Amino acid sequence: MKNKIVLILILFVLLIQCKSAKPSQAVSTLENTYWKLAEMNGKPVLTPADAKEVHIILTTVDSEQRLKGFAGCNAIGGNFRIHGNEIHFTVISTKMFCHNRMEIENYLTSALSKAQTYSIEGEALSLYQGKEKLITLQAVYFK
Repeated sequence: MKNKIVLILILFVLLIQCKSAKPSQAVSTLENTYWKLAEMNGKPVLTPADAKEVHIILTTVDSEQRLKGFAGCNAIGGNFRIHGNEIHFTVISTKMFCHNRMEIENYLTSALSKAQTYSIEGEALSLYQGKEKLITLQAVYFK
């Protein structure tokens, strides 16, 4: 009987500890993450049903930090440098014109070129010029 009571108390304590534990907040990494454009100029960016998502992916290959992605109409590429929370991009892109998506594309490429610092909070990457937030990107994970 005593063994059953002790076992019940142990299970009770374990149950309470599991319920009181705070869920861990995932934190994305700057590199090797698919970053979907979520906000520009303080406004949410929505992808039309018939369009490809605007996104960037940052990687390091053979000691070279590379940028690749899609800006809304054109593919983008280039390089980036980081030092602490400072970030600088060199952006190149193809030059097709798309009537509906050029505003987003021009804003994104301009924001990448102007970016001076970055921060990652959970699943969100924000790029700043001085204290001004230029864009926010959201981490996307594939199954």
